[in-house]
Order: sequence, then structure tokens, then C-alpha cells
Amino acid sequence: MKRKSYFAPGDIICRLTEVARIFREKPYDALKELHEISAVIDSQIPYREEHTERVSDYVLQIGKKLGFSETQMINLEAAALLHDFGKIGVDESIFLKPDSLTKAERLDVEMHVLRGYYILLDFTELVDALEGVKTHHEQYDGSGYPDGLSENEIPIAGRIIAVADVYDALISERPYRKPLSKEEAIKELKKYSGKQFDPEIVEMFIQILAKS
Repeated sequence: MKRKSYFAPGDIICRLTEVARIFREKPYDALKELHEISAVIDSQIPYREEHTERVSDYVLQIGKKLGFSETQMINLEAAALLHDFGKIGVDESIFLKPDSLTKAERLDVEMHVLRGYYILLDFTELVDALEGVKTHHEQYDGSGYPDGLSENEIPIAGRIIAVADVYDALISERPYRKPLSKEEAIKELKKYSGKQFDPEIVEMFIQILAKS
């Protein structure tokens, strides 16, 4: 896999400071910068090349189908681009591990949600996007993390990103499995619709995929 140049976390924080400064007045300029930041982060996490870009594209298609306003779309895109921000603090060896994770390793991965959320909370201009960052691993039946929210308790951004994020993970190669086909991934989404995922979002996303 081609890896891009390394950026220290401090460099990324400096760039985020500039994003936050212009986010309200020049949101599309800020989003352009967030796309670049997310590409840097993905390049530093194994098996994630362009993952965030694809997730962002999926969630925007879902948001459009739901009739989101311009402001909602901007915040949704920002949330998608930042959803895995906390993973820059996870040991790379965990992502490369071909076997099942230990309890401690799994906890470290799960903590990326709160790690990213609390770092980004300092950027008050981005606060409307942070619900999606914090809740994209909540599950529709209440079995997710970090807060065990269920159904409509989960903000809509979190429910949308959850579907898009898992779909892209399923069709991508991982150390522990080969990528699934589009059809196989859709079957998985249907299998967990109403359990892990909001069934309405799953149905909309499948309609979108059918046209792609």
C-alpha cells in the first residue's frame, strides 16, 4: 500500500485550528481542508487508504436523499470526515493484527470515539458536527458504545455514518479477512438492519447503491 508522508498529531491540530477559525464564515473552504486532513489521517492508519473520503461520499448521498438542509449537509460532511479522528492515537500494530483482538486491544480501539470527541470538543466551531463523531458506533438496538443509545436516541448523523462506515469496511481488505463483494456487503447490512443499523437508513443506502 502506498503511504503518504507522516504528519505529527500536533501538525494536524494546527491545521484543525485553522479549519475551526473559518468553519462558520467559509464552510466550504473549511471542508476542503478537512478532506486533506482526513486523507493524511487515513494514510497513517493501515488498510484505510481513502476510507474516509468514501464514507463522506456515502453519507452525503444519504443526507441528500433525506432532504437535509445546506447547514445539515455541511455538518454531516464534517462529521464524516472527522469520525475516526481518535484512531491516530491507536497503536498501528493493532490494526495490522490478523488474529482476534484482546480485551485490552479492543477497548483501545473503541476508545477512539471518545478520544476523538474530546480532542475535537475544544474546537467549539465544530460542535454541531461532533454528535456524529461520538455516536457512529452506537447501535440501533442499544448494544453499541460509548453510551448504549438506541433507535432515535442516536443522532441522525451517527446513524448515517454507522451504515456508511461499516459498508466501506466490509468491501475493503483487512488483515483478518478478504473484502466482501458489494452484494455480500449489502446482505450484511440487511442482516443487521434493526439491530445494529437504523432500518430506514439501510433501505435508503441500498437504493443508492443500486444506482451506482
